[in-house]
Amino acid sequence: MITVLARYERISLFHTMEPFFQENRRRRKRGEPGLFHFTQSAEWCLRRDKNRTLFMERCFQYREPRDLGPGELALMRRLREKYETIVFFCGQPEAGPNRLDLLPFVDRLFYKSVFSDKKDYRKKLYGKNLFADYYHSRYGVTDDPEYSGGEAPPGAGERAGLSWNIGVGSYPRRHWPQRGGTVLARLDLPGLGRILGGGIGGGRPPPDFSGERRGIAVHARIDPVSCPSIAYQRRLFLDRISRFEPPEASLFLTGLVPQTRYYRELDDSKIVLSPFGWGEVCFRDFEAVLAGALLFKPDMSHLKTWPNIYLPHETYVPLNWDGTDLREKTKQYLGDEKERRRIAENAYVQYREELAGLTARFNALLGDVMSR
Repeated sequence: MITVLARYERISLFHTMEPFFQENRRRRKRGEPGLFHFTQSAEWCLRRDKNRTLFMERCFQYREPRDLGPGELALMRRLREKYETIVFFCGQPEAGPNRLDLLPFVDRLFYKSVFSDKKDYRKKLYGKNLFADYYHSRYGVTDDPEYSGGEAPPGAGERAGLSWNIGVGSYPRRHWPQRGGTVLARLDLPGLGRILGGGIGGGRPPPDFSGERRGIAVHARIDPVSCPSIAYQRRLFLDRISRFEPPEASLFLTGLVPQTRYYRELDDSKIVLSPFGWGEVCFRDFEAVLAGALLFKPDMSHLKTWPNIYLPHETYVPLNWDGTDLREKTKQYLGDEKERRRIAENAYVQYREELAGLTARFNALLGDVMSR
């Protein structure tokens, strides 16, 4: 058996831990014991656990890209002394050289996204990611406190394994049920807590992709959030939209609304604009695809991720990071219904096919880890 030390919160319980839960369900259906034992207690691991392999899921998760503190490093030393194998699944949402200070203590380090170009790991990046560095360098955007990252150690890119992103999970997201499920999970009932969430990859029938019934041209309800280097891209896009003259300005639906209305609007939208959030990959990306809308997204070519719905002009439309082509591409795809629908349908099929390969991907990861 393998112990999974997890941070019980909504993303872990309803998204990134899904492959672990699925594997236990499959084994129990065959009358076998589950492969994974879940805990949120590091002390339980140190004092009581008899297993020799530890998977760590979304531990040491912070919004700021800081290195581990002395107490956290001390914990990793103790865990390293106890376990033969430690696999760490980094919860940082963006691609970048985060948690590399764990390399002396873990056997494998997996990320939701990795840089396409390994040389990017050798760059000194503001905020430890490319998009924060871009807005810092080009527009002088700074965070408080500032997060200046150093260069990653040699070979860091080769040791950064790719696991899966938040596309693996429960859609549509139900805020209050999932919050209730998180409370149950923290009472050491992680499996029971998940019952309150949505279905894996979207518990709903395929959408109608046609534009005739879709009354919203471009859904752009974007929350600027608080972190400056993250908010800047969102504010930049919103500012460009605000400067459009009629009738272009009326094409974009902005502002914030309740969750139920938000989902209803996605189903009624031809295009969904989805800037980066805390990381490049956002919930909105998958929500747009499941709703049958065309995804507009700042260019994602700098990273690799899975499920991969970011095939340019095949499953999404890439935009410049400064939004300078937003008007042009909006006009292009609203004026070409056939192409808009083709890409939206491709994205839906791509997403479902990728999810169908989750079991094989997870088993390959397990086999690779255990063979070492």
